[in-house]
Amino acid sequence: MKNRIPVSGIIIPLLYLIAGFSAIFFSTSSYEQTFNIISIFDYDFLIIQIGFMNLIYALIMRRLFTHHREVYISFLGYFALFEFIMLFHLFFLFYEFRTPSPVYGAFIRFSFFYLLMYERRIFRK
Repeated sequence: MKNRIPVSGIIIPLLYLIAGFSAIFFSTSSYEQTFNIISIFDYDFLIIQIGFMNLIYALIMRRLFTHHREVYISFLGYFALFEFIMLFHLFFLFYEFRTPSPVYGAFIRFSFFYLLMYERRIFRK
């Protein structure tokens, strides 16, 4: 029972890594699906930047999990706050553009938020 590990330190960075690479390599199609318009550029640099930020966030989260487990556990509340804020950002995108992709993202963000809050409650000292 003492050898419990937070599952969020494995799942969330992996999914952010996948999301980062897909945002980098499929930036134009992501832009067209999210904003429901046809892009005139070959690459959308804003979505590429979001992809790089996802990669950096995944790297920071994974490094904290592997090398500084106590710090990671103490930061679970801040990670949950970040997911909660991004959840409302996706609600705004859905309200503004009425496309289904922000709804899928909001479901994933809410799942991350719930997982982080659950682990915060479990690993509280």
